[in-house]
Amino acid sequence: MAVEPGDAKFVSKLNEDGKKKAKEELNELNEKDREIAVQTLRKWAIEQDWLKTPTDFDFLLRFIRVRKYSQLGARETLENYWTNKSKFPEWFKHIDPADKKIQEVIKSGLMLCPRVYDKHGRRVIIGRLSGLDIKMLLSKEGIDTLYRASIMMYDYLSCDENVQVHGLVAISDYTGISMDFLKVWNPENKKKLMGYFQKSLPMRFKGFYLYNQPVFFDAMYAVIAPFMRQKFKDRMHLHGKSLVKIYEEVGMAALPDEYLPDDYDGPSAGSVKQITEEMIEDMMKPEFRNFIIDSSSGKYGVDLEKRKTADKPPEASFRKLNVD
Repeated sequence: MAVEPGDAKFVSKLNEDGKKKAKEELNELNEKDREIAVQTLRKWAIEQDWLKTPTDFDFLLRFIRVRKYSQLGARETLENYWTNKSKFPEWFKHIDPADKKIQEVIKSGLMLCPRVYDKHGRRVIIGRLSGLDIKMLLSKEGIDTLYRASIMMYDYLSCDENVQVHGLVAISDYTGISMDFLKVWNPENKKKLMGYFQKSLPMRFKGFYLYNQPVFFDAMYAVIAPFMRQKFKDRMHLHGKSLVKIYEEVGMAALPDEYLPDDYDGPSAGSVKQITEEMIEDMMKPEFRNFIIDSSSGKYGVDLEKRKTADKPPEASFRKLNVD
């Protein structure tokens, strides 16, 4: 096993419900089992001369959990994660939450991720297409800034143990979108993004809820559908102009004030402005900011020349390899 001093310091922040779910759905049996799984993955990662990755407990655990304790599955996702970051440096390198352009994207309210968990313990991320600045996105720099901000957001969410165990739901709000949006609907970019989200992110997407989709939605969907796994398609739900089913699925308390009925007087996630301010505050905390600056510094990744296609590990369904 490959042991690091920080292993003994790891203390899970999951509550009892989270620990139960991790055991029943992810095969996380106990603390010792978790430790062995992380150390086994670390040993493999260190032995690969084509792979440079952080090996701290917290980081590797998210890959173990997303693949339900399959060692070969965790290896595959970890490799895909760094392969994407190596192939597309314009999106993945030198990311800093303090970057003014990235903060502008977040302050626009384009992506909202309230601190509040939904009724099933999941985080909710809301994409508000009305926040898009079409003029900015017509330039490569603008597109790259948007994707860099998005990628930083998902790396931030993957650090959350509750997200690792309970998962994430995404709500796409198309209110205010016009045909001009199709000018920036680049199929090649969407293909790269879908590959990253579906095969590389150590995250469990539990549902995609589309609200107020435009009349040309079918044309948009036709672009990304060929790149989507069937599991993702099955979890996509169109809600038209009604939020009622979304209220039922995630609960009102996890949504921004702007998405709640005027006569609602219960708990909420706060206003859009408040949520964006909290997001920046959370991502500027040293724990995350240091992580994202370090992980996007360029010192980690896959050496694409050394990595031979024939050596790629096959998909595996077996649980783990507890071997020295």
